[in-house]
Amino acid sequence: MTLIGDAAHPMLQYLAQGACQALEDAVVLADSVASDGGANVGAAFRHYEAARLERTARVQTVARAWGDYWHMHPGDELDRRNRYLRSRRPDDYAETDWFYGYCGGTDV
Repeated sequence: MTLIGDAAHPMLQYLAQGACQALEDAVVLADSVASDGGANVGAAFRHYEAARLERTARVQTVARAWGDYWHMHPGDELDRRNRYLRSRRPDDYAETDWFYGYCGGTDV
């Protein structure tokens, strides 16, 4: 037995990644099982777990930080954040490309 999605790594809502990570999990797990024709499901589960650990941990950590970022209390830090956000182009997604631009094991 193995876990995928929020059962394996629950996400805070700030990056909208709960369902996305579950879908990525499913693809990696299916590829892991298919890699040897399903002959060794235990090894496939271990491969899936190892393949997903770093990325899902990073998404969880960043989601937590973004929650703090969006819910700042009034003060200097909030003013700095607002100035920074106003200075960026509305179509600049450079800071989020690493998870929204993910393509099957490689970041774009």
